[in-house]
Amino acid sequence: MKTMTASAASKEFGLYIDTAQHEPVVITKQNRPVAITMSIQQVERLFKGQVETGIARGLQDVAAGRYSEMTPTHLETMRAKFKGQTS
Repeated sequence: MKTMTASAASKEFGLYIDTAQHEPVVITKQNRPVAITMSIQQVERLFKGQVETGIARGLQDVAAGRYSEMTPTHLETMRAKFKGQTS
């Protein structure tokens, strides 16, 4: 993984983008990492893996009986439980 300062990335934007096509690039500001840039292909692989893992876990929960039917009563219980917990 490459690292570039925000200033260098700005001044050498072409190099920055070319590098991000091959590997993630960490952008630093005042010697602290503030962002990471990666190719769209890398992001798609990352999200695909997360979605597949989530589906697999959900199917395991269903097979183990860890689920609830979304009845109107259950929905109201969940709403009451999570009310006020959103940011």
